[in-house]
Amino acid sequence: MDPRITKEETALLLNLAPSRTAQEVEAIRLAAIRARDEAIGRAIARGVSALWRGLRAAVLFLLDYPRRRALFEQLQAMSDRELADIGLTRSDLARVFDEDFPMSVATRERERREAAAEAAQPKAAAANSNLPVGAKTAA
Repeated sequence: MDPRITKEETALLLNLAPSRTAQEVEAIRLAAIRARDEAIGRAIARGVSALWRGLRAAVLFLLDYPRRRALFEQLQAMSDRELADIGLTRSDLARVFDEDFPMSVATRERERREAAAEAAQPKAAAANSNLPVGAKTAA
């Protein structure tokens, strides 16, 4: 008896040619591995980018802090009259470095001017002796 198995017998015992289904499964498996690796790469890139942005913001804040602190102390040293001359109140000092602060000051100034204009109109009408009190002038 010969214990050796010939190549022909081995080919019969082992299915060396993969079936079409096995090839499709392997292609799907490889595509899934590629998709997973790409997703992991994108997630790592986003994480590194976010970390970099955070570090950059922290460094910029630390570099800008002495200037902001000096400006804040200068504003604190001003009198209420000096602050009013530049359009601020003492309560604005806490928010002076907020991003939306310049817009809120401009809005408050516009509202103050409109209120002053409305208050001045009845006085101008009363000063005109030809018009009855409370009558509005035509512009």
